[in-house]
Amino acid sequence: MMNVQSPKLFSDPYVALNHWAAERPNDEGMVFPLPGKRLSFAQWLVESQKLGSALQGLGVKRGDAVAIWAENRYEWLVSQVALAAIGAVMVPINTHFRENDVSYVLARGDVVAILLSTKFRANKYLNMVQSQRANLPSLKHVISFDSFDDHLTNQGVLSYQELLESSLLPLAESSLGPREVASIQFTSGTTGNPKGAQLCYEGMMMNSYATAVRLGLSPQDKWTSIIPLFHCAGCIMNVMGCLSAGATYVGVPAFDAEKMLQIIQQERCTALTGVPTSYLAMLDHPSRASYDLSTLRTGTCGGADCDPTILERCAEQFPMPGLVQVYGQTESSTLIALDCPDSPARWATAGLPLPGMEVRITDPNNGEPVGVDTVGQIEIRGPMVMLGYHNQPEETARAISKDGWMQSGDLGYLRADGRVAIAGGRLRDMIIRGGENIYPVEIENLLRQHPAVVEIAVFGVPDRYYGEVVAAAVQLRSSATAADLQAFCHGKIAKFKHPVKFYQVNEWPLTSSGKIKKRDLQQAVKETGLEELL
Repeated sequence: MMNVQSPKLFSDPYVALNHWAAERPNDEGMVFPLPGKRLSFAQWLVESQKLGSALQGLGVKRGDAVAIWAENRYEWLVSQVALAAIGAVMVPINTHFRENDVSYVLARGDVVAILLSTKFRANKYLNMVQSQRANLPSLKHVISFDSFDDHLTNQGVLSYQELLESSLLPLAESSLGPREVASIQFTSGTTGNPKGAQLCYEGMMMNSYATAVRLGLSPQDKWTSIIPLFHCAGCIMNVMGCLSAGATYVGVPAFDAEKMLQIIQQERCTALTGVPTSYLAMLDHPSRASYDLSTLRTGTCGGADCDPTILERCAEQFPMPGLVQVYGQTESSTLIALDCPDSPARWATAGLPLPGMEVRITDPNNGEPVGVDTVGQIEIRGPMVMLGYHNQPEETARAISKDGWMQSGDLGYLRADGRVAIAGGRLRDMIIRGGENIYPVEIENLLRQHPAVVEIAVFGVPDRYYGEVVAAAVQLRSSATAADLQAFCHGKIAKFKHPVKFYQVNEWPLTSSGKIKKRDLQQAVKETGLEELL
């Protein structure tokens, strides 16, 4: 019988890669099938050491902040390990950011160097950074993963490949302490400027290790993901999770439903990470049945709008028996809870908290803990909670109490068996109609069962009498009227929860991680930019 190794708790990703490069040097550590790039653990380690040495040659020191701004590509993973090797602080940047966004992050994070793609889709990253350099005195080095116009060389742009070729090993290893700031992860900023969550290696490596253990990952696994690497689920859960288990990371530059199906079949992937919108797109793809997805044994689906019926369909129809719902956020070093792939509750709940993660539910009005099966705000405590928001002590104090409990801003409840159930979405998305609290997820999960509904987002709209009433944006696969959808709700949920208006949507406004932006839908309704379904 094959000896399947269990995941290991390493101090940082560089130590982890060293271990696997020594134990299994020729096995593939990462694969990016679309550009055709494949690196063994040993090759990954050598390139990371070369880059780390080159950065040190440029004067990057332990504790300096270095940004990465690129789509998912193999250089991202090399850079991540290189920064761990020299003790630099990793600052991932959202691939959707524009000039003002990136300037804010580079300034706020005191970034001394940035590694980037020249461009991705319509975003000209290099041009945007260059246009802001005069306003960024701390930014000393701009390093492009791609070729660029010669005139930019005179403007201080460096070539990633040339840096590697000029690198002088040996590397001066300089690891960070377990509770030092190792990464500043800027949140998406949907309610203003993004805040930088300071994460440490103790929290990140504990989180990725516990996730790998819970999913049963081993060196025989190949884990692919639609999540951008700048997102904590990408660079922590997926990458560090693979390094904890010695599994192979299979990367894609960006999500495309059919290409994802092709890659799962071609690479014989065993684990998959996605969000509800991506799973729906793959489930409903007309060519899905022609692909062999039988190697998938487990996977994760996160998001406050995670519908158990979608997960059950994926488990049965891909097939993907061990798919689990997960719950987490950047400020918790990624995951807070997930279940085992064989748990009967893995679709209906987000599972048990990770070892070392305390979870409680409090009343959103007074902050007092509530009982079992009572919906309230999810709060967490433990070593995986962020150290704080970078250079924002007041925001940190608002988020984390003096006794260490962090407010998540999410609504849910704890079951008697200790499992976390995400019941109401975001606290800010809760609809208050005439004093009654309404949780959009309950309505969304119900209306997704209507045969005409592909996807739905429920949100509040202003009302002179009730303060707020329920509205819904829907994407339809066949003809249906507002009256049809309202009739579907009768007898299943209380009358006051029924949407009073429906709007038809063909293309959703999405965050970079694939979640529907309800604030954009509310604004579109306000500006009469959505077509009402009659």
